[in-house]
Parts: sequence; structure tokens; C-alpha cells
Amino acid sequence: MAFCIKEKQFVDTGYTAVENKFFINYMPAAPDIRTAVYLLGLALSDSNGDDNACRTIADKLNISAEEVLDAYRYWEELGLVTILNDNAPQILYHALRNGSGTLKKIRANKYTKFSDAMQSVIEGRMITVAEYKEYYSFLEETTFQPEALVYVAKYCSELKGNDISYQYILTVARNQLIKGATTLAAVTENLSAQQKYDDDLKIIFKAIGSNRRIEYADRVFYEKWTKDFGFTLDTVKSVAKNCKTGGMGKLNAKLTEYYKKGALSVKEIENYETQKCRLYELAKALTSAIGVYYQSLDAVVEEYVSVWLQRGYDDETLLAVAKYCFKSGIRTMQGLGSIIDKLYKNGVIDLKSLDDYLARLAATDEKIGTVLAKCGLDRRIIANDRLLFRTWTEDWNLSLELIEYAAEQGAGTNAPMAYVNRLLLQWKNSGVRTVEQARNSKASTAAIAEKKVIIGKDMERRHYTDDQINALFSALDEEE
Repeated sequence: MAFCIKEKQFVDTGYTAVENKFFINYMPAAPDIRTAVYLLGLALSDSNGDDNACRTIADKLNISAEEVLDAYRYWEELGLVTILNDNAPQILYHALRNGSGTLKKIRANKYTKFSDAMQSVIEGRMITVAEYKEYYSFLEETTFQPEALVYVAKYCSELKGNDISYQYILTVARNQLIKGATTLAAVTENLSAQQKYDDDLKIIFKAIGSNRRIEYADRVFYEKWTKDFGFTLDTVKSVAKNCKTGGMGKLNAKLTEYYKKGALSVKEIENYETQKCRLYELAKALTSAIGVYYQSLDAVVEEYVSVWLQRGYDDETLLAVAKYCFKSGIRTMQGLGSIIDKLYKNGVIDLKSLDDYLARLAATDEKIGTVLAKCGLDRRIIANDRLLFRTWTEDWNLSLELIEYAAEQGAGTNAPMAYVNRLLLQWKNSGVRTVEQARNSKASTAAIAEKKVIIGKDMERRHYTDDQINALFSALDEEE
């Protein structure tokens, strides 16, 4: 769950916009660290990632998490934010509601009846002048009816007692405002409707092992889960049983995840969790196979494993490729991904096609090994050997017999494979296609003359045009 969020009136422009009235009316009187907390949290509120957390702010500013919350309590008193949820705090940033930062002048006795009604609702303490100003400011800047705000206060006091803060009351009122409820009738209907969730919420609380009192935020959560997401009570209860640690915050995160994945019933959620478990087990097996360790496998599952399974790969094939990569010195997920991408382009998605593909490569390597031996080379096959052989056989359409004959001619030269490539190119351009034609070719005589090289002396070099040099660097990548 994101730590810092914005109310809907806050315009998200893709960068952190701070209104000038904050600098003019609020910042001068605020301690530096509280200003820093406000601004850093405002920037983080645009992110849904793990960085949007109280710990991020604390670490960046070198203060404790409690000092972060203390700073937000300061801004809450000024009405710039609201701290939601006591157990898992979340900071709701408010748009600054008037240009001067101070309450505009209100005619005398305008809110006398309202003030008396509010005090009668909150009997346990005296409402301060500053608190009344917050209520008046809210009423002046919105179309919210005073009678509706009194009802909100009564609703909140019944939930949390007479020590309820004005910030909590105004948060509930603003949520009603967002829904378009500004009259007493509309607010009464909305909040009364939410109270009907209490019996269901008691069942949910029992499932998560909580015995605290039901709060407004709980009702908002449940309304979202059932009305917006479409979950049934039985589904929510089933998920809640696995949220005994983390409470309502964890339950909300789980249900939101399931909603985004289209898993709305108990059966669909069980299937999703089973598949998710499989994905993480496979991700762990693959990273182990290539010899790397990830503290979190989320990115591996999201960027690689899920994509490969959607392409039609199975666990055995992916593990076989991973082991092949490890033996070949490829030991990163990015490297493994590159290999699988190339295999996919060649139609290799299962063990049989992988075995057939590797068999074709092995057969080709055996032929290349014969060419190297005829050149007098005793070494392993490298990428350039495969590239040259593919050019000779596929692009130039030359026979293996002719290539091996050229290799015999290249034995004893300083760079046998380069020599063979030049010779074959000359034959190709001269129309030579058989060994017999090659023996009688003038190109053979000219090329063979290059074998007479004296070690330590400069070799006569051929000069290339820019176009020819560019052509040399446009060779295709290796298949594997």
C-alpha cells in the first residue's frame, strides 16, 4: 500500500508541482525537517512502487519513522494532509484550498446554528476556535451543507467517541464530497448504507483475528471490495483468513491484486495462487540453474518467466536451456533471456524441438570441425567459424566438398580461415562450383600464391573501400 497519496482534486502533472501559497503561507513558519518531509512525501505520492514508504522518507532525511509521522501530524493540524489508518498509516495530501492560506472573512452569526449543533454532537470536549475555523473554511469553499457536516460529525463520534479529531471528520466529509454527496439527505443515505456493512465486517475481523472497533476506513474498504471490485462476502472472508498478520491493509492489497488479475471467485483465486506459486518456484529453479541469486524474484517472474510461459514454454525446456547456458558461461537472466528469444525465433519451444535444434547445430559443428582440421587448425570452434560456414553454405550455396578442398589449400597460411574465405569468394564470383573446376581455376593459382609467407616480414595487404568495410560489419548474429 502506498504511504503517500493525493486526493482526487490534486492534479497529477507528471512532476512534483508545489503551489506558491505553500511557500508563502506555510513554509516560513514550519521547521526545516517538517518542510522536507512534506515535500519529499509529495514527490513520492506520484509513485506506486516500493519506494513510496515511510521508511524511504526516514532514510533519505536521516530521521526516525516516528519523526516522519510527527511531521505529518504538524501538517495535519494545518489541514494540508490527513493521516489515514492508525495501524498502517497512509498520508492523504490535500490541495491548498484558498489563495491566501487564511480563512476569508465570514459575516457574523452565519454559522451560529451550525456551531451549536456541532458542539452538541461532540459533547466530551469543547470545540476550539481553530477547529471551528477549519469547519467554516470547508463549508465556504465547497457546496457541502452545514447540516450534512453535523451529521458526519455525529457519525464519526459514534464510531470513535467524543475525542474524535476534526481532521477525521473532515476526511469523511471530503470523501462524501468526492462521491457527489453534499446534502443532508445524500450524506445520510451514503453513511447509513455503509453501516449495513458492519455485520459483514465483524465476520471479516474474526477471520483476520482482529477485535478492534469498526472504523469508517473499514467500511470504505468493504464498499470498494464488494461494489467496485465485485467480491462476495465469502470470497473476502476466504482471503481474510490468510491475512492474520497485516490486517485490513494486507487484505486490501491482496484483493486489489486479485481484482487486477481477474480472479474474483474463491476458485479463481486458488488457481491464481497455485499458478503464482509455480511461477516463483520455476523462477527460483532457473536462477539456481544459471548460478545467480535474487533477494526478490518479483522482477524475474514479471519480466521473464511469465512471458516465456505465455509463449508456450514448459518448465523442463526452460530448465534445460538454463543448464545449457550455465555450461556455456551465460550466467545472467538477461543472457538466458537473449538465448530463449533466439530459440523462439527459430521455432524452438519444447524439448523435442530443442533437441532437434541442438542436433542440427552439433552436425554443423562436426562439419566445421572437419574444415578446421583440413586447414591444419587444432582448436575449438568459435563464433566466427560458424558465421563463415553459414555464409559459404547458405548465402553462397557452395558444397561441403568444395569448402573442404579450399581448406586443404589454406593449410599452412598465417590465417587459414580468412584465406579459405577469400578463395571461396573468388571461386563464387568466377562461377566455380565443383572441385574439378576449382583445380583448373586461375583464381586458385593466384590465391595459392599467397601461401608463400615469410614470418617476420610485412604481408602485402589488400585495400578496401568504405562500402566494403561497412559490409564486413553487417554480418548476421549467430543463431544461438
